[in-house]
Amino acid sequence: MPERARPTRTGRPRESLNEQEVRDIIEYICTDHATRVLNWIQIHDELQLSCSVKTLKRRCKEAGYYSCICCQKPYLTKTQANAGWLWGIAHMFWTIWEWSQILYSDEVTFQVGGKKCKQRCIRNKKERCHPDCIQFQMHRGGTIPVHFFGAVGYGYKSLLINIHGTGKSGAFTQTDYLAQVLKPYIQDFLAAFAAVLGPGKTPQFMEDGNSAHGHKTTSNICATWRTSMGITLFPHPAVSPDMNPIEKCWRRIKQALHRRLRQPTTEVQMVVAVLEEWDKIPQEWINGLIEQQDFWVHDLIKRCGWSTAN
Repeated sequence: MPERARPTRTGRPRESLNEQEVRDIIEYICTDHATRVLNWIQIHDELQLSCSVKTLKRRCKEAGYYSCICCQKPYLTKTQANAGWLWGIAHMFWTIWEWSQILYSDEVTFQVGGKKCKQRCIRNKKERCHPDCIQFQMHRGGTIPVHFFGAVGYGYKSLLINIHGTGKSGAFTQTDYLAQVLKPYIQDFLAAFAAVLGPGKTPQFMEDGNSAHGHKTTSNICATWRTSMGITLFPHPAVSPDMNPIEKCWRRIKQALHRRLRQPTTEVQMVVAVLEEWDKIPQEWINGLIEQQDFWVHDLIKRCGWSTAN
């Protein structure tokens, strides 16, 4: 008989946690964001538990609570959430016929080097988008930003453009957007997308609320140029990347880069790697994202304009 299984085994008895103690611990963890992001050792020390850290982790896991990476979402004010809710109501009866006529565009930044600052939180599987489990802002230091612009539509994927900002700290300005994106590419992108749609459908161009796009006034250089070219803009709610299908393309690329055995260490390597992963994204997968727009709009309405799990 193994020593561990002997009924007369001597030694210190194993400290455990009963059901009530586990419920009390979970109630403490769920107090707010500050307690959600504590690690198991910190929880053990703060509550002065007699059991081991390993036992604490095991018992919470049995209750369905795990240590997970916080969901990354932009911070929303109540005004922005109300605007998103009204936008969802205005488009709640749209079908794939309407969503397929929009060319979804966006800029994205990939970081070379630096340290990761993603927080972890303790939650169950249903609390991914709980307000206390969201990390609203992520700071990274010592990085080299590499910027891109792209657009996708139903049956269409544009070229991915490597862009460069000339503003403060490399920020992308309206002048940069007009010179590097609008004038050289947008008309060709819309024409190619219109050819894919066929007769009877008019493509609309969607941009987010980035200040470089010039949506706050109608007299800036970007707005003036779009008006002169007759480009129809699709209204997009502020701070709502979950309503833009191209955001999942960026997520897919970042996940693919993370899985690479060798990470890009220079700006040139990052550009090459991102372009390779962009080309690998299948059009059928993009079409599937656009077909799900109806579901996410209704989910946005249910959440009264607050961030969805998309």
